[in-house]
Amino acid sequence: MEMNTKTSVALRRGDDVVPPSAPPHLRSLRADAEQGKIILRNENNANPCEGHVEAYYANEMGYVGDKNWNNKTDEVVCRTTHCGRPVRKSNVYRPFGSTVWLNELECKGDEKSLWDCDGWPGPKVSFYRKPTVKRITCSCKSLIIHITHEISFELEQHQCEGAVKYRIQSADENLTGYICSDGFEDDDATLLCNSIPRCKGAGKKVTSQWMRTDTFMSSQQGALIKCAGIQNVKHLWQCVESLSSKCKLPAAVSCKGHKRFQLRGKKSNVCSGQLEEEVNDKWKPNKNKKTNPDLCKKLHCGSSQAHEQNATDNHVNCTDQVKVVLTDNSGEETKCYGYVKIQRNDVRNHVCGADWTDKEYEMVCEELGCGKVIKKEMKSINIKDGIMNHVKCTGGESSLWYCRAEHRQQQCTSVPYVACQASLEVRLQDGPGKCAGRLEAKVEGQWKSVSNSGWGASYTQHVCKLLDCGDGGEDKSNSDEFSQGTGDKVTFSCTEADKTMTDCKATEIKNKKGNENEKAVQLICNENKLLFLDGPQSCSGDVTIEYNKELYWLSGSNETWNKELANKVCQQMHCGNASSFSQRGSEDRNRMWNESFSCSSDQKSIFDCNRKQINSNSSTIAHVECEGKITVTLQHECWGAVKISTRDDTGYVSGRHWSDTLSKELCKELGCGTEILRPTRRPDTRLEIKFKSLFKMKNSVNMSQYSIVKMETNPESTRSPEPRDPAYVVCKGSVKPRFNDKDNERHKCSGNVEVFYEDQWFPVSKADLDNKETQKTICMELKCGDGLDSKAYFGPRPTMSNVVKVQECSQNTIAKCKVVTFESNSQISDPGGLHCSNWRTLALEDFGTSQSSSEDVCKGDLVVYSNKESEPKRNFVSSQDLTEAEGQKLCDAMKCGKYITYTNSTGDLKADNWHEGIFKCKNSKNIWDCETQKQQQDQNKTAKLFIECKGNPKIKLSQTGELSIDGVTVCNSDWEEDYSHMVCQQLGKGNAIPSLSKKQSTTLRDSYIVHCDKHNYLIGQCQRTKGKCNEGPVSIYCSRDVEFNTTETCGGVLSIKYQKTPEKRLEVCPSNFPRGLSNKLCNKLNCRDFDPSKRAIKQLKMEQSLDCSSSYKDLRYCVLKEKCETPTSFFCEGYQERTPDPLPVEPTNPVPIIVGLLIVLILVALIVILVRYRIKRRNRKSMMPYMEEADWDSGEYEDVDKSDEMGSFNRSRFRSDSDVERERDVESNRSYNYDDVDEMTEAQPLTPQGSMVRAAQDQDLQDGADKPSDGKFSSNGVTYEVEDSQENYDDIDASPENAKTMAEVHDGPKPEPDGDEEGTKDQFQKNEEYLVPGQEG
Repeated sequence: MEMNTKTSVALRRGDDVVPPSAPPHLRSLRADAEQGKIILRNENNANPCEGHVEAYYANEMGYVGDKNWNNKTDEVVCRTTHCGRPVRKSNVYRPFGSTVWLNELECKGDEKSLWDCDGWPGPKVSFYRKPTVKRITCSCKSLIIHITHEISFELEQHQCEGAVKYRIQSADENLTGYICSDGFEDDDATLLCNSIPRCKGAGKKVTSQWMRTDTFMSSQQGALIKCAGIQNVKHLWQCVESLSSKCKLPAAVSCKGHKRFQLRGKKSNVCSGQLEEEVNDKWKPNKNKKTNPDLCKKLHCGSSQAHEQNATDNHVNCTDQVKVVLTDNSGEETKCYGYVKIQRNDVRNHVCGADWTDKEYEMVCEELGCGKVIKKEMKSINIKDGIMNHVKCTGGESSLWYCRAEHRQQQCTSVPYVACQASLEVRLQDGPGKCAGRLEAKVEGQWKSVSNSGWGASYTQHVCKLLDCGDGGEDKSNSDEFSQGTGDKVTFSCTEADKTMTDCKATEIKNKKGNENEKAVQLICNENKLLFLDGPQSCSGDVTIEYNKELYWLSGSNETWNKELANKVCQQMHCGNASSFSQRGSEDRNRMWNESFSCSSDQKSIFDCNRKQINSNSSTIAHVECEGKITVTLQHECWGAVKISTRDDTGYVSGRHWSDTLSKELCKELGCGTEILRPTRRPDTRLEIKFKSLFKMKNSVNMSQYSIVKMETNPESTRSPEPRDPAYVVCKGSVKPRFNDKDNERHKCSGNVEVFYEDQWFPVSKADLDNKETQKTICMELKCGDGLDSKAYFGPRPTMSNVVKVQECSQNTIAKCKVVTFESNSQISDPGGLHCSNWRTLALEDFGTSQSSSEDVCKGDLVVYSNKESEPKRNFVSSQDLTEAEGQKLCDAMKCGKYITYTNSTGDLKADNWHEGIFKCKNSKNIWDCETQKQQQDQNKTAKLFIECKGNPKIKLSQTGELSIDGVTVCNSDWEEDYSHMVCQQLGKGNAIPSLSKKQSTTLRDSYIVHCDKHNYLIGQCQRTKGKCNEGPVSIYCSRDVEFNTTETCGGVLSIKYQKTPEKRLEVCPSNFPRGLSNKLCNKLNCRDFDPSKRAIKQLKMEQSLDCSSSYKDLRYCVLKEKCETPTSFFCEGYQERTPDPLPVEPTNPVPIIVGLLIVLILVALIVILVRYRIKRRNRKSMMPYMEEADWDSGEYEDVDKSDEMGSFNRSRFRSDSDVERERDVESNRSYNYDDVDEMTEAQPLTPQGSMVRAAQDQDLQDGADKPSDGKFSSNGVTYEVEDSQENYDDIDASPENAKTMAEVHDGPKPEPDGDEEGTKDQFQKNEEYLVPGQEG
């Protein structure tokens, strides 16, 4: 159904649901005067307290949905209808599109009416598409019945032998189950036998597997018996230790009174014959005239037929026909080899192989008259068609069927395979005549070439005699006259005792190289003869015989030449039967064959027929016209490689000598049109080319009469092989339409249309499918009725480069239309689909009695929906014996994974209509290919087919609202609003809010595209296909996830939060808000009721409005409209207007401040450098008089000063102000670079009392004392000398810890320095560096 967004019912004022003193959240909701009666209605209206729930609103009948339904809801229903308490509930279908007034009920159980329950958002508001509603049975009174039980035992299969079964009977109950084999002993068997009439005496346990019947396998009731330790047991039920749900094996008992019978008769039906009884382990005829009426049933042969019994034969005929057969891998019956099976009423089932011994294999070969066992094998298999298992034969049984065994349908894990002596045959193949060619042996149904390894002359005699080709022949194994053949080979080993080749031992050569290297035996027996037709056509002419390299005419005498012989000649020539036969005269009597032939129908060659000497003087020659059985066809009906078939050979024609003229003639002859299409692919070069060419004869009527030239068949030929490309033709008649069943298997006669064009399926242009004639032609050709309408292509755009145009249709096949392929690169080439009148689709619907909610789309009753004008028609599939093949195809069609099981549903949900077909699959590709007609049955007694598959699609919404199915994102392409409602309802989140979902342009590589039919109520039931998506993912926001808020306490701008992570809000304006909902919203905001006295403040901008009618009970379900016409705010009682906040200060951008500070710092640095430079210049000028008087070599002063400045900058640093000050103190006294000295002294001071040294130094400068040039100076009679062993002060600066500086203090005048001191002085002068004592770094 569709959600009603326009329901508007007047609210009657003054009718409070509860008194005014009730809590605010109850006072906010008032009674809806349109709420009417709640009743129960059943099919016959006989019981007012049983039926589906009907609700009346505004005098209109509707239904009640079962979302969130529970036992409390049942109680309220029965209370509402005054029908006591609920007894049971089930499900019932409602009409498609019917109104559902109530849904999502959350009843507490104490409400007086369903209208009083919480949860439902309003009448006809909650989206409900499910086809069923609840059916409730209420009870007005309680009824207690006292019952008594009777427990008894019985044996299931026979009167005194079988599985032990218990029965509990009462007045209204009949419960049955089985005694389990665990713990069951022989003493218990005797106790049981004594309790059964006619079986008195000792009993014994027998193999439990023999007694597993279908009834036991389906039983769910079992009892564990343990009598040990219990004295004087009178009844087995006294020993019951526990009641289990199911026995693994039943307890099986054979009592003394049990008699074993069998029938001995024809092998073709072992259920008909003379009755025999086992006496002392031997089988003897039964002399008792009175036969048990259930004898045939006990013999597993059906029921007894009316038959005559007498004392002599006592013959019994049963209704079933049973025989033992052997079959090959394909299930075809074979002669004396294969899988052991039982054919029962034309149905074959495997015999399972558990516990098989040599006796069972011998029993099979002996029963079938196939001689001794030459091979036996137990083959592993997993198949469910077993009919016998745990077979145990004594050797005296008349048939394997009467050996002790477990007789029932079951699963086999191993099956016996046997090859008997009579399965071995020999023949001569690929030679000129029956008695010449390559020797082949038939081993287990496969003809294999015989290797000449170890071949002897006696073996050749054995073969020719066995084939009736004389008593010997010529071994041609070492020649290349005949083909070596292909495939595996066998070797023969014969002894002197072997009288025929079938007595010899045949061994397969399994080594591939051995098969290739071994040469085949090739023989020409003495009695080899050849037959030819001498005439203008391949299957007509004069009959000739070649014998000893001479040609002889077959006599056309009326006494010997007849219809039967003419047919045999044509058959031998692979030309069918004779269409006419005649004689013609001949003058050459010396060439007449002197024998006549009399043939029977089972003889393949006239040389196998009875022969009789005749007079060779006959003057007539036999002439025959045969039915043409040589055919020329195409590999795939109307397209493919050219194929020639005769009665004895089939192969393909070389394309080297083929032409378009031949192609057109062949298409016309095959009824595939008169036009050919250009092939788009190369033919398969692996095809076996056996024919070189076809040549048209002058009088040829069809291509089968053309002259056929065969390829060389001898692989050892020295000729160069022909090219392996076969002749290849594509006729226009090969095109045909289909509905693409990829991701569409559940549908029939509806879907994307494709056209088969040379082994490829191309989509059809939607523009052409819009044409009614094209629709009709395609639907009629597909047997889908008439065309209804075209539809958009479902799923991602096909990757095919071409699209087919189908135009100018006027008949019921597109082969008569104009069919053209063209590039799919324009809008006109958009592909499309079609919907025909015979449309059908499958669904699984689980509405069992115990189902509170049916949200598993992968189990349920199998339903077929068919087209019925505007709404689909529901048809149930009746119960059937479903095999795993059908079950798996059904699960695949539903996209539900692995098939689990099926049951026959007999639930209360009534089936009004039954599908006319059932499903039986045999190598079927599609489930609809398995559909077959079923005989009509009584619908009242027919059970429904219930299927269970393993998978169930997992539906999930992410935190951002994106939908995924089984972890795959769903694409927004072709998505509809109802689908979103279906998702939210399925997840228990109410309805969807479609206006919040917006399409995106995101491209998704792998996502689901979804399409739902009208009957789909769960998103997992909808058709889906995976592919590329260009419209982004589906985003869904559900009503029950919505939260409301206002910008201020109890009022302000109203907003809804529809996404939590990351949080998303939408400002809305209330539009058409009922008073009750306004009060409820205020209560949800922890405020009092709505305050209508406050004037709503108009807002400048509002994205959407929230529109609610008076019938809505939940604001979250109200409709969001795209535009807010009058933007307003919302106020509750207790609204607190927020104090205006001070005007916010615009935040300062820190970037300009940082840039300004950097500029100021740079300017300050530049100023400091400039000041230092000016001070230095001034000090130099002030010291010039002193420097002129000094006895120094100061001519290099400026250079030294410049190098000092450059050195400082080269080391990327500036000197401090204190450095500048110290430099000023000694400026006039130095002619060296002091910067390095400063650095050295910073690393390691010369003396800690720098200030004292500096004071003395200043005094000297004031006194104008001369400064010696040897690095020494004195102050107050103290001489300072500085020694430095480092010549390179840059190294000192880099590594101050390695510097060694010494300061010596002399108390008086010193003599002139010696040579060493002078050398030190020279060293200092050489480096132009001098350290001023007393000056800090």
